[in-house]
Amino acid sequence: MRNDTCSQLLKEKEVAEYLGVSVKSLRRWRFDRRGPNYVKVAGKLVRYPFLELQAWIGQQTITNS
Repeated sequence: MRNDTCSQLLKEKEVAEYLGVSVKSLRRWRFDRRGPNYVKVAGKLVRYPFLELQAWIGQQTITNS
């Protein structure tokens, strides 16, 4: 990932690599509406805002109580 990541729109492959999952899994999560928020550019290009990805990761944290 590049240095200007915080304001960046990431491609599916970049997000999949960052999360350690396949692009197919990421697409399935999107279809099931349970993955990170995304935007569609020009009506078809799927991109993930890095800050949204970070927020989603934070929501996945499970604490032992």
